[in-house]
Parts: sequence; structure tokens; C-alpha cells
Amino acid sequence: AKHAVKTGLEMLGDLERFNDEIRLEGIPAFGMGLGINTGSVVVGNMGSSQRFDYSCPGDTVNLAARLEGQSKPYGVRIILGQRTAELVKDDYLLLELDEIAVKGKKKGVKIYTIVDDKQINRIYAKNHTNFLEYYRSQKWDEALNTIKVLETAFKGELTYYYHMMQERIEELRKSNLDVNWDGVYVATSK
Repeated sequence: AKHAVKTGLEMLGDLERFNDEIRLEGIPAFGMGLGINTGSVVVGNMGSSQRFDYSCPGDTVNLAARLEGQSKPYGVRIILGQRTAELVKDDYLLLELDEIAVKGKKKGVKIYTIVDDKQINRIYAKNHTNFLEYYRSQKWDEALNTIKVLETAFKGELTYYYHMMQERIEELRKSNLDVNWDGVYVATSK
């Protein structure tokens, strides 16, 4: 997990440097989102004599692919699955983004992103945790007020995320949720 996250962050850094170079030539920047999940997998050559392929099937890999697909709607460059987050939490400053049931699954998994480990971000991270607690307990006004504090935090890296959550809260507020709502968001796209 640590090697995967380190490699992912290095890839994002390399892409940033590449984009800086091509912008000077008037070429639009490239984007990339990463999904990292940790678990057991089966990997290798599979199939029969008529169809043979090197592959890596299974839930762990499928969830990683679904997490990568959620990087765009959440407006972040990297999303970690719960097990990966548990394994790297001492090495990086992680923020829980949501609990999500990815397309094709009914059970929710917590998803995380990484922010720069600076003192100011640690303070913002506490406010972010409060935001999620307000959100999950349907304290919509408190959640929205906390978004106002956080929308430019983390050097603006999560501004899109907070605006997306603000829109979601406005929709949920209208839907008369059950008091026992579990806070799991059901993704409709891969």
C-alpha cells in the first residue's frame, strides 16, 4: 500500500511538471485521477488455448477501478480505499471524503484522499471531520456553514469537492431522509 501511494503521488507530480512544460507551448494540460485499493488478488495468465490473457480479476481490483472513476466527480486527483488508508495513515495526512457504494455494490466503503501534511492542513482536517459528522447526522445547516469555512482550505484543492457536497446536501435536505439514514452515497456512474 505504501509503495502504491508513493508511486501514485510521484506520477501526479510528474504529470504536473509535464503540464507546466506543455502549457508554455499552448497545449492544454492533461488530467489524471488515481484509485488505489489494497487486498488479495489473483494475477497472471488466464484463459484457455483459444483465449489467453494476462489479467487481474476480482473485487479488490474492481473497487480500485471504481475509485479511480470517482476521482473526477469528487474533484480530487487520488482516492484511496479504506484498507489502503488504514495502512498509510501514519505516513500521509488523509481526509475521509465519503462512504460510497460504488456502481455494482450495495455496501458502502469509506474513501479517502491525501493532502499536504502541513500544520494549517491539520487544523482544517479537524474541521473537515466535523463537516462529515454534521453531514451524516443530517445537521445540514452546520454542514453547510462548515463548507463555507473549508471551501478555500487545503490551497483550494478540495473546493470542487465542497461545492459538490453542498449541492448534494441541498438535494438530500429536500428528500426527507429517514432518521436512521446510514450516510452512504450510492454512486450511479463508474
